[in-house]
Amino acid sequence: MSQPVSSVKTPKKSLQGTLIVFTSIVSSIFLFMVVAFIVSQAKGPLAPALNKYHTGFSLGMAALSLACLITAKRIFNKAITGAKNSLNPLNDKLNQHRSALVRYLVICEVPVVLSVILFMLTGNFVFQVYAGASLGFMLAMTPVRRRIIAELELDGQQQKELA
Repeated sequence: MSQPVSSVKTPKKSLQGTLIVFTSIVSSIFLFMVVAFIVSQAKGPLAPALNKYHTGFSLGMAALSLACLITAKRIFNKAITGAKNSLNPLNDKLNQHRSALVRYLVICEVPVVLSVILFMLTGNFVFQVYAGASLGFMLAMTPVRRRIIAELELDGQQQKELA
């Protein structure tokens, strides 16, 4: 006979799930960057004629990257404040944190994808630098236990549940 599957997660399992989601998103972006680099080095730029617009593309990507980072931070901080101030149980707070983190990553992923595409089209490494910087901002949000405790301002009992 099969055992019923419990849908109740422990906070520790919820944190592990968040880390798995985070790792999947970030590693897929990194893999995309590596594949783009290999393809670009093997075949050369796909549209080298676009290099004459290099300055405009560079400034546009810098502005877009900055705008996406600021927007992502604001949305993340607003969601975390809501979770922190809620009276919800710890699992709900962790789910809200995961949701906020995924939104942050998706918003930060936009300039990475566009930068990698521009890199593949032009072969200009400036766009890989933009993508790497955005990836760095994403990695800075790695959902480790101490960061989540600090962001959600968990009390002693909630910290023990998370351990």
